[in-house]
Amino acid sequence: MEVKASSKFVRISPKKVRPLLAPLKNLDVNTALHQLLYHRSKASRIVYKLIKSAVSNAQNNYNLKENNLKIKSLTVDSGPSYKRYWFRSRGSADRLLKRNSHLNIVLAEIKPTVIKKTVSPPTGASKPKLPATGQPAASKEAVQDKPASDIGKSGQPATSGELSQKAAAKSKMSGFKNIFSRRTTNK
Repeated sequence: MEVKASSKFVRISPKKVRPLLAPLKNLDVNTALHQLLYHRSKASRIVYKLIKSAVSNAQNNYNLKENNLKIKSLTVDSGPSYKRYWFRSRGSADRLLKRNSHLNIVLAEIKPTVIKKTVSPPTGASKPKLPATGQPAASKEAVQDKPASDIGKSGQPATSGELSQKAAAKSKMSGFKNIFSRRTTNK
């Protein structure tokens, strides 16, 4: 299984990151992290965070072990550049490009893990279906004995929750009427 992670718009030139990536390819994750931990550069801190992120993705999303992962590919691409001026002598100026990078990593398993499939129960044996209200159906006589205000939308006797919802809706509506009746102009 392959696990991917990326870091976009990193404020470092790709030219400064590329020499660091070449020796890390095909190393196991723990060795690569150990090497980056003691390397003194801004690029090493960025790549270290990226590898840790990919390992976290593998552990949380795919239940993979950190010891069973290796770096399959590490790439850096150029992102958009910030254009600035570099003022020179005699009123001239040169263009200064502040370059960005997009880093991508793909981790692979050293030894593939076997995924056990769970067997689902057969679909033919299903539970008896309930009406839309989620309660057992009431008899017709019980429905006829109730007053019309207590009958819900589905023709079933209204529950206390439905009655309270109706009362709340009426109070909200009356509140709106009061607000709009007080307003006389839009000025």
